[in-house]
Amino acid sequence: MTQTMTVVGSDRAPTEQDALLLTRTQALLQAEPHFTALNTPTLSRAEVNAELTETTAGYLYLRYDVVGALPQEFWTHWGTHDRVAWKSGQITVKKTDS
Repeated sequence: MTQTMTVVGSDRAPTEQDALLLTRTQALLQAEPHFTALNTPTLSRAEVNAELTETTAGYLYLRYDVVGALPQEFWTHWGTHDRVAWKSGQITVKKTDS
């Protein structure tokens, strides 16, 4: 897993909601057959784009290094339902009250 989550476009630190978005995104990816078929995907970068709202595509950028293959990149945001669009790398995570 990545050592730190960074925030670009602001001097603020990642929030609890940012950390929760990362955790829920990783859970969605672990349920995705394309992702689990990768050879040892390792999260190497997690960046919050503070210039976007948390419900805008691309709010959280994730890069996974993969042994023997090109890195896999994902752009995550909060939304009304869970969705992993494998080809585009767009991930929507359902925002709940918890």
